[in-house]
Amino acid sequence: MKTALLLLAVVAAAGQSAPPSNPPSNPPKPAPAVYVSTQFGLAVQVPKGLSYCPLPKNWTGIEDGTVLFITAPADCIDKPASFSSTRLISGFAPSIAVRYRKNAGRADNFDDIPPAESSLQLASQVCAKPEVSSQFKLFGQPAVSCRSELSGGQVRLVLLSLYASGRHLLLLDLRTTKERLAADSKVLESVAEAVAVCNAAPKNNASEKAAACPNGKAW
Repeated sequence: MKTALLLLAVVAAAGQSAPPSNPPSNPPKPAPAVYVSTQFGLAVQVPKGLSYCPLPKNWTGIEDGTVLFITAPADCIDKPASFSSTRLISGFAPSIAVRYRKNAGRADNFDDIPPAESSLQLASQVCAKPEVSSQFKLFGQPAVSCRSELSGGQVRLVLLSLYASGRHLLLLDLRTTKERLAADSKVLESVAEAVAVCNAAPKNNASEKAAACPNGKAW
């Protein structure tokens, strides 16, 4: 009798479905097809399949870019940050940060760093051994790249370039793992080729050679 009862209990337990896992409270969204910064005259035709974490509602801060996730993160952390290129997530997900700012130089604890005069000089401020890449291009020219090994088997690969006659600078910052580097580098290559300079006010800036910015926004 006891054996029969035990068997019935096992069968009943096997028939019960596992409790559903809690969905993410703030899930990532598919990245829009176009990213446009009218403030910095930059447009990106975003490749399909990438995702992003939207900025918190009523966010106020400094626009300096966004983050494109190659693999969608488990959850976006809805916490305001001072810069738009800071997108907090749960755990780790391979991503490409698109960062830009004025080429105005900066001051550190020991010295004042003047504005970079070339993309290679800009890269030398980021890494010890910058290289002119044979794979990646930015604005139709071979990109300057920096690669570094991070903890936990992660890799950072950064592409850098000055644009708008040297007034602005752009960084594409890939964070991934050694195992995914080859595949994710192809995604980085696609993003880099999709970046273009654009003119936010072509009627008022007739001397600018860049095409008018497409319809879109920074997100």
